Amino acid sequence: MMIIITTTVVAFFIFFLFFLYACIIADPETSNVGRFCTKLLPKLLYQQLEKTVGKKVLSRLETLKDHAFQLVYLTVVLGAWSIMFCYGYEEIEKSNYINTNHQYSGYIVFLMCMSSFHYACNTPPGSVTATTMELFDHYDYDNVLYKDQLCPTLKIRKIARSKYDRFSRRHVPRFDHFCGWINQAVGEQNYRWFLLFLTVHVGMCFYGSWAVSRVLYGEVMEKDLLNASFFNAITGAEVQADCWIVFHYLFLRHTQLCGIFVLMSVMSVVLFLFLSFHLYITSKNMTTNEFFKWKSVRRWHKKEKQKYEQSLQYAAGKKANHKASNYPSLVPGELSDVDVGCTGPRGELLHDSAPSVTDSEVLDPGMLPTNIYDKGIIANFKEVFYPYSFREEAIQRYKSSLNPRGSSTKARESKPKTI
Repeated sequence: MMIIITTTVVAFFIFFLFFLYACIIADPETSNVGRFCTKLLPKLLYQQLEKTVGKKVLSRLETLKDHAFQLVYLTVVLGAWSIMFCYGYEEIEKSNYINTNHQYSGYIVFLMCMSSFHYACNTPPGSVTATTMELFDHYDYDNVLYKDQLCPTLKIRKIARSKYDRFSRRHVPRFDHFCGWINQAVGEQNYRWFLLFLTVHVGMCFYGSWAVSRVLYGEVMEKDLLNASFFNAITGAEVQADCWIVFHYLFLRHTQLCGIFVLMSVMSVVLFLFLSFHLYITSKNMTTNEFFKWKSVRRWHKKEKQKYEQSLQYAAGKKANHKASNYPSLVPGELSDVDVGCTGPRGELLHDSAPSVTDSEVLDPGMLPTNIYDKGIIANFKEVFYPYSFREEAIQRYKSSLNPRGSSTKARESKPKTI
């Protein structure tokens, strides 16, 4: 039995790590494993399902495909909470190592969890159209990540920090990424709800891990399991307890709670790291989209700088022209608007289209461009929790664009008369 439990736990961790890498971390454009798990395997399963149930039934099931991650989320979270309500609360009631008031606080945490999920799923990120352009046009073009150009899909001016999202089929202001867990693009008007969603779930996982650990620790201490003797079910030999044997005992006696403990412990670390990343980029006034674009820019700058420095070393022996140039005279090539998910872009961001030079010319890229949107940590967080599009200045500008005659009439009426 111990071998079976050990194998089960190890298999769970291997499967979890493989799923995390193949379906979330790996880029399907460069990773064979990621391409197989996220593209080829779903396609094969889809074709097999089409043969089994037919196109008519499959067309009805296609609506569920967009909500697949949400269904997984609800299955895992509601399943875990159901175990806690039906089984865990009974153990908390009996335990002397955790206060029974945590039964009530658990209900509060559950309501916060479901509420944050609801708001994250149903709060739109904002939509840039020809009509709403003035509501979201707050930022200057930095001519590095963003340039004044048309959106090739909607044929409207592409305002700075925006991006067309093909999943939600809208042009999203201050686009961050598309999150499959909430089936929603994350942008200017709902990024704060996304941060709240992450914060609540990090707190829930840490709190749940602690609560279950107290219940299990209480049983270990009350029964003095670390000093107990166990019998091998196969050989019948007496075995002195150690941490691994006690874990096996607890896993057999409280399989559901131990499973939840392992799940929440792993997810608390993963979600904490993910939340830390988003708090970091928020403090720098970057989005996920911009973070990886800046990563490409820094890689480009380092490469160009190395080429220029290497050319200087051979300048004495070769006739080479070295042209010194500073930003913005030499900037990276075109940055592509590829799909951006929770873990970054799905494809190559930077396509080199820098100024063409001859083989004898080497350009100095100058200083590394800076993020012009970074206004300091306090202002950056304020921009997220109180977006510009909700502020009076942007609203008035938007209303004026809807009724230009009325605004001009008001301006004339408010102008003092001259005699």
